[in-house]
Amino acid sequence: MAMTKLEPRFGEPEDEISYNHVHGDPDLQVKVQDCTFHVHKTVLMETSDYFRAMLESGMRESHENSVKLQGFTAEAFKIVLDFLYESKPIKMDDRLHCVLEMAQFLQIGPVLDYIKSKLSCENCVHLYMLADTYVISDLKEAAAQLMGDNYLKFLRSEVFEELREEQREDVRKTRFRHQKFLCGVNTGYVTWPEPGPREFMYYDHCKDVWKIFTEKPEQACRRGWGVAALDNYIYVIGGYGKPRFGHPSGLGDVLSVCFCYDPVKNKWSQIRYLNEARAYFGAVAHDRSVYAIGGFQYDYTVKSVERYIPEQDRWEFRRSLPGDWTNYDLAVVCKGDIYVNSEDEETEKFALLKYASNINQWEILSPLPRKRDKNSMVAVGETIYLLGGLVPGVDCFNVTTGQWFVLEDHPATEAIHYEKGCTEMDGTIYVLNSDDMACYILEAQTWVQGLSAFPGGCNANKAIVVHLPPERQDR
Repeated sequence: MAMTKLEPRFGEPEDEISYNHVHGDPDLQVKVQDCTFHVHKTVLMETSDYFRAMLESGMRESHENSVKLQGFTAEAFKIVLDFLYESKPIKMDDRLHCVLEMAQFLQIGPVLDYIKSKLSCENCVHLYMLADTYVISDLKEAAAQLMGDNYLKFLRSEVFEELREEQREDVRKTRFRHQKFLCGVNTGYVTWPEPGPREFMYYDHCKDVWKIFTEKPEQACRRGWGVAALDNYIYVIGGYGKPRFGHPSGLGDVLSVCFCYDPVKNKWSQIRYLNEARAYFGAVAHDRSVYAIGGFQYDYTVKSVERYIPEQDRWEFRRSLPGDWTNYDLAVVCKGDIYVNSEDEETEKFALLKYASNINQWEILSPLPRKRDKNSMVAVGETIYLLGGLVPGVDCFNVTTGQWFVLEDHPATEAIHYEKGCTEMDGTIYVLNSDDMACYILEAQTWVQGLSAFPGGCNANKAIVVHLPPERQDR
């Protein structure tokens, strides 16, 4: 659209502003407050759904060539017209809310698109709130996604507190807008005795293949580290460092170093260290935190429990494991509580322990029907499934009834040995076997075998669920 400069003129008794255009003299008067704007129908009809509907419908205003806008400021309308006629930038200042309200009501697409194009980390919280107030869905969604893509940054900022709780939750949910994948990683040996490097892989179920989407930082631990996914961030916690004494099979120093991976931005960052170094411990996400439960320092057990609070980037101790109970590398969340398969150091007996985070208390629930050490464990609904650890079959514990039961025997459970990654996704339990991957379809109560083997290693596999944007796929 060709445009000429703005020519303002003022008359009595009210101010008047006239705009020039290649199509000739203005043919429409728009009155806003005490100001009359002389404009062109073609300009407004091309840019505003509101004016197009009005002027094409044969309404009185179209015949009289005069429109009066109620409830808006003349200043806001002038900013809009300056943009439409002169391509004059719209300032992101304290008048923006008036401009946005008017542009949304009049359905002026170019103005809304321009403001959306100016989204940045500096203004997206403010624009999100304005878009929410004036029901501008595209702008609101774009602002929410920008905050979600930088979620930890905003979670730790004061400006994020200006949002209501439901608005903050709306932002958090954008972390999960991309396609969901079963992901696996090896936290033990890849090939004996070499302990690293570690590659995070996702399973492409359409092609039945595993693909790499990132690699663990070189500075992270080599063995026995914990991994958990929270708000679509992957946390890598603690473990043993590089082998000591120059021999690849020796254990390294037990470390408290921790890292966080953002699959949306493909970026690793170091976070606050654990308060107590540990390896082969239970790592699980729960209640907007990541828990590190028990574990080992060489041959000595670690009884402490701590949780990482992403909003504050800090670890805090919680109630330690009770008595002589230990935890080796297992923890799940079921019906709002944390459960671990724990061994009593004195009696060498195994039992299921429950941690209620709301009251910070441990409870010894029930002895295991069969001793399972270094097994796999997953929770779905109100049931905890324990399998592997060189014990055939699947033992199930219903947390509501407090009763054990077993799944029907199947050859798929015979091959599950030590430390196999196990998780649930979309109603299916996946077990990362070294020979093939088995899965249990819960609704059909059927095992499926023969899926592509997880190539990361034979023991100490971990399985998580991650949402990956297209650029993280098919690397």
